[in-house]
Amino acid sequence: MKHAMQQEVILARMAESRAALVAAHALNEPVRIARVPLTPRSTTKNAAPWFLRTPNAELIALGLVGIAILGLRRTVQTAVGAGLSASAHRVFGDVLNALRE
Repeated sequence: MKHAMQQEVILARMAESRAALVAAHALNEPVRIARVPLTPRSTTKNAAPWFLRTPNAELIALGLVGIAILGLRRTVQTAVGAGLSASAHRVFGDVLNALRE
């Protein structure tokens, strides 16, 4: 019996606290705006050239720096050599893995 009375007292206090919180929230509620006016897109967001906004901008920058430092012919030779080396390494690795299995 004592437990039930304590529970009723606690529940009553919880209800009072909840009512006070709801009333405080209703007073502090901001005014709701029904519609937000559309603003034209800012041109400063897209001020960079298209190739700098691509996911491969780092590769493009690396290529441009390589061309500026090494020259076009040497940059292409280095890129092709690295690509062939990686491709050959992968092919030989696949062949050796196939022979092991």
